[in-house]
Amino acid sequence: MPLRVVIADDHPITLMGIRGVLKNQCALKIVGEAHSVETLLDLLHQQPCELLVTDLNMPCDGQMDGLRLIQRVRRYYPDMAIVVVTMLDNPTLTAQLLKLNISGLVSKRGLLNDLPKAINHRDEQPFMSPSIQQLLSVGHDSSRRLNQLTAREVEVLRLIGSGLSVSMIAQHLCRSKQTISTQKISAMRKLGVDTAAGLFTHIKACGLA
Repeated sequence: MPLRVVIADDHPITLMGIRGVLKNQCALKIVGEAHSVETLLDLLHQQPCELLVTDLNMPCDGQMDGLRLIQRVRRYYPDMAIVVVTMLDNPTLTAQLLKLNISGLVSKRGLLNDLPKAINHRDEQPFMSPSIQQLLSVGHDSSRRLNQLTAREVEVLRLIGSGLSVSMIAQHLCRSKQTISTQKISAMRKLGVDTAAGLFTHIKACGLA
């Protein structure tokens, strides 16, 4: 018997892409599609399946983010294989997802090549797209270096991550612009980055954005 699969994504094009990839897998049979958290939960209640391929962030009427969705699915369907398809760029959330015993974490950028690998390796170690593996590596390194920063430097990075400029941060914290600039430069040196883009990458990797 083919493996029964439910797929879920709120973007029709992505859903079409997932469907196209899975139709090339002769051992699989798509038995349902969902476009929101509510429709997915209703579908899983009505339609038994062995594999769920789902987006992480879909519309929801209640207070349920992507992590809570996977937690709920895992709680009610402990034996179901779950492959998450996402544009996720937060290493902290990525690490939390992997603790929920998912079978794979696939970047939407590598859907065509990586989704079949995640499905075929679902009984082994969780499969991760190379870009997500790199994100976790950067996140681990950034978290380690984050411990070298002072509390005020971390505070400045958090505000930079929220979109504030040096001048706005100075006003917000009642410090001089020179002080904020010095703290930013010091943090960049400790993190080993020398560009604004590199700094923002580390800010995101540390979960400060």
